[in-house]
Amino acid sequence: MSRTVPIHIDDLTSKVHVTSGELPFTDEQLTRLVELVAARLARAEQQAEAHAEATRLRRSVVPPSPIEG
Repeated sequence: MSRTVPIHIDDLTSKVHVTSGELPFTDEQLTRLVELVAARLARAEQQAEAHAEATRLRRSVVPPSPIEG
């Protein structure tokens, strides 16, 4: 038996095909896949935050600098 299952991860939505029986991946491969997906999502979030900060409207042309003591 196989079926399509919708999967939603925060902003990411995808459909995957699920097949009954044994998975074609080892536990180590699945762990690595999850780590890669999590790293990509984290990188995308960092890029979105950097873009938002870079395009934020400010009162001054020069962003504030840290005060040196």
